[in-house]
Amino acid sequence: LFVRTRKKRFMKKASLLAITGLFPFVVFSQPSDLLNNFLNETKQASGAFEQQTFQKDGKPAEELQEGTFSFSRPGKFVWTYTSPYPQRMVCDGSRIYIWDEDLNQVTIRSAKGAIPKSPASILFGTQSYKKDWNATQDGYIWITLTPKAKDASVSSVSFGFKSEKLEKLIFVGSMGEKTNLTISDLKTDVQLSPETFKFTAPKGTDVIEVK
Repeated sequence: LFVRTRKKRFMKKASLLAITGLFPFVVFSQPSDLLNNFLNETKQASGAFEQQTFQKDGKPAEELQEGTFSFSRPGKFVWTYTSPYPQRMVCDGSRIYIWDEDLNQVTIRSAKGAIPKSPASILFGTQSYKKDWNATQDGYIWITLTPKAKDASVSSVSFGFKSEKLEKLIFVGSMGEKTNLTISDLKTDVQLSPETFKFTAPKGTDVIEVK
C-alpha cells in the first residue's frame, strides 16, 4: 500500500501513538491518583516531544524524532513530527488524517477503529482506561498499564512522573520493541480553537481513505 519503508514505519507509529503522549495533571498524594486525575482533570494541552524507538535487543531502530502535539479531550488531537521528516496526524474526533509531506500523501482512517486498542484510548478517549487496561505501579515514579485485549498494538504503556509532573512515556510493542517519549514545554492552561483539529488536504495531495 505504501511505497516507502519510512511510510510503513510511520503507519506503525500512528497506531502506537495515536499518539501518543503526554500531558499535564493535577497533583494528588497517592501514586494511584496520578493517572486517574491527570486524565479526569486535563481537558486541553499542548507541548513538545522527543521520540526514540529501540529494538528488542536495545539497539536503536531508527533516528531520534522530534515534534509537537495538541489535544482536546475527548477524542481530538494533533501529533506533528518536525524532524527528521515532516509528518502529521490530525484526529477531529471521528477520523484520523495522516499526512506525509514528503510523499504528498494523506491517509484517512476511522478513529473508532484505530483508537480503542491503542494508547490513544488512554490519553484521548471517552471511556475509563480501566475498561481495557490493567494498571500496576512501581514506586511513586512509574505507573504501567497493560492491555486486557489480546490483539492490542502494544504490550504495555508506562507513565513516568518526576517532581510531580508527567515527563516520560514508554510504549513496549507486541514484538518487544520499545518507544521512549520525553515531554517538554507542557502547557495546561491553553484554549485551543476547534479549527486546530480540522484537516484539509493540500491541493494536489494523493488522498487514501482506509475503510
